[in-house]
Amino acid sequence: MIRPREHTPGLYDMREPFEAGAGWVWLDATTANVVCQIFDALSPDRQETFKTLPASVILKFCWRIANGI
Repeated sequence: MIRPREHTPGLYDMREPFEAGAGWVWLDATTANVVCQIFDALSPDRQETFKTLPASVILKFCWRIANGI
């Protein structure tokens, strides 16, 4: 599970499944792979912008790209 780290944009806390309370999001290996592949395909400028986005926005964006939407 993953969530944005408080007061530190671009960094995330991680926990084992079922150990977390509210505010945590599931992140499986397939989704992580999709995010990494899309991040690597972006230009350096867009990578910097990408890093500032909330995890929920990044995940939705990456799955839309992966699904060809």
